[in-house]
Amino acid sequence: MPAVWWALSYARGALVIFHSPRSCAHVVREKDVGSFHRLVGAGTYAPPSPVPLLTSGIAEGDAVFGAAERLRACIRYAAEKYHPHAVFIGGSCVSGIIGDDTRAVAEEMEEELDLPVVAVPTSGFLDNESFDGYLSVARVLTDRFMHPPAQVRQGTVAFLGDYGGFYSSYVQELKRLLAGIGLQLTVQFPTYTPLDEIQAVSEAELLIVLGSSMSDEKQEMLVAFAEELHTRFGTPYFAEAFAGGAEETAHWLRCIGVQCGRTSEAEEVIRREEEAFERVLVRARKMLDGRRTVLVVGRELHWLQPEILLHLIEKAGVCLAGIILLALFTEEQRTTVEEGLRQCTDVPILAVEDSASEELLRAVDFVFTTHELVDVGLRQILLGKLPTVGWAMERQLIEDMEHVLYRHTDRGGLIYG
Repeated sequence: MPAVWWALSYARGALVIFHSPRSCAHVVREKDVGSFHRLVGAGTYAPPSPVPLLTSGIAEGDAVFGAAERLRACIRYAAEKYHPHAVFIGGSCVSGIIGDDTRAVAEEMEEELDLPVVAVPTSGFLDNESFDGYLSVARVLTDRFMHPPAQVRQGTVAFLGDYGGFYSSYVQELKRLLAGIGLQLTVQFPTYTPLDEIQAVSEAELLIVLGSSMSDEKQEMLVAFAEELHTRFGTPYFAEAFAGGAEETAHWLRCIGVQCGRTSEAEEVIRREEEAFERVLVRARKMLDGRRTVLVVGRELHWLQPEILLHLIEKAGVCLAGIILLALFTEEQRTTVEEGLRQCTDVPILAVEDSASEELLRAVDFVFTTHELVDVGLRQILLGKLPTVGWAMERQLIEDMEHVLYRHTDRGGLIYG
């Protein structure tokens, strides 16, 4: 059910109904509030207008006789009040348990209202299964609203996937870099694509799959969906590389330049970005060269991408004195994280329970950490995940290292990376 909202929340023209008790909507509220604060904290919040969201309001008595009539009434109300281009129904675990035939109701109401009414089979899609539901909605949108391209819109690209959303610093930075080689981002499918603009996906010169690693299971599912779109509509897609740090982003941009016949433009953008970053690095080394830091890790590595961070620390002239693992992992996770870190560096890796970890924290100039540490005397750069992408991300982290050093040692300080 939340997957329906995730995939459609900013698809202008859509209206979402949860066939559920009213209380189930709290899942969406919690997710939206978290997203709001994340965007505000990153300084990238641009207030979009989410589509209407209603609940059918399944009540206790409906467990016996079903809530199909409640759903019909809700759809009629939605059509009359909001005049959507299409209604999408997300089933809940409750509607699934009581056996409501949501699909039959949707077909019946579509005929009655002469309006697309689509039931998405997402009962139970939560947590690790929500991505299946997300892609189910994307396939429904493709089946109902996307057509073979009448033309190719040269110079346009569409993004496939979320990765923080259209207003995230990640997506906005990629949009800026692509504009530098003459490619305009038109839509981000599915969540940020208005229903009347879905055709921009199949007509794009290139469909770009967002992500960070092909080893991620969800990434593989997204690439498989891109292949489906290519098979069905002939739209070329790119998923051979993903933007990350400066080197990864340069490779990503070069590959896209080759695929779109814009090699020289891509090289020019890369040259400008590298020159600008080198100026920042030369200035920063005057303060950072010879400083010592430690990395405190409490997340799995796909959130952190430590190879990018550790390479940047080296470029800045900062010495990584060690790595500390927080007591937040299972034994299996801990082993995987430690093995991944040892592939990136040969510095000591300590457990937070080890007494030597406290000495290490006290011996460095500042700390990179995935979780806020309770010791207020430490200068901390908090990394829930890397802040953005490419040269912009590395510039941000360089500035964070400079700024945190201005904090008084007796007062510590916390900077959100």
